[in-house]
Amino acid sequence: MNRYPRELDELFGIIPGTDTCLFIKTGRGGTIYGYNGKYLKLAQDIHLKYGYTICVSANLIDSTCNLTSDIQTLLAVCPNVEKIYFTGISNGALIGAQQACDISMIEKMLLINGPLMINWHKTKSGIEKAKDKRVMFVYGDKDPSYKYAELIKLIDAPLCQLYIVPGADHQFRGMEKEFAELVEYFAAEATSV
Repeated sequence: MNRYPRELDELFGIIPGTDTCLFIKTGRGGTIYGYNGKYLKLAQDIHLKYGYTICVSANLIDSTCNLTSDIQTLLAVCPNVEKIYFTGISNGALIGAQQACDISMIEKMLLINGPLMINWHKTKSGIEKAKDKRVMFVYGDKDPSYKYAELIKLIDAPLCQLYIVPGADHQFRGMEKEFAELVEYFAAEATSV
C-alpha cells in the first residue's frame, strides 16, 4: 500500500486498528509521509506487528498546532481509541512536551530531538504538569540541542528519562533503521521507561 487507508487533507494519515494509538507528530514542515516515505513505512510496520491504530499528523510550516484538536480529529475517525502513545519529532516533540499534559489519553511520550533552545520554560513546565506520563527524551549526539540535553535532568518528573543516540543528527540521516527501531521499542506495550 502506498497510501494510508484514511487520509484527511494530507494533514492526517490514519491506519485504523486497536484501541491503542501510536500518534506521530512530525517536525515543522513535515508531511504525513516523511522523507522517502519513512513515516508511512513506520506506520505500516508497527500496525502490522502490534495492530495499533496509527495516526501521523503533518506539521505545517505556517500554522500553530493544537494537539487537543489533532486528537479530536483522530477520534472522529477512530472513536475506539482509548490510549495514545505520542511520538514527536523536532517541533513535534516540543508540541508534545508543551501540550500533552492537557490530554489524559496520552499515556507515554517519545520526544525526539526537540529544540531545547525554544521556549525551554514551556517544555519544562509541560512535562512537570504531566508527572503521571512516562516520557523518553531522545537526542542524537550530533543534534544542535544535544549540548543542552542535560537540562532534561532539571525537570521535576519522576517518569522522565533522557537517552542519547551516538552518531545521530537532527534527522537521523543514514540511521533510518535505528530511528524506526527506537519508535518500535517505544511503541511496544511491554516496554517500561
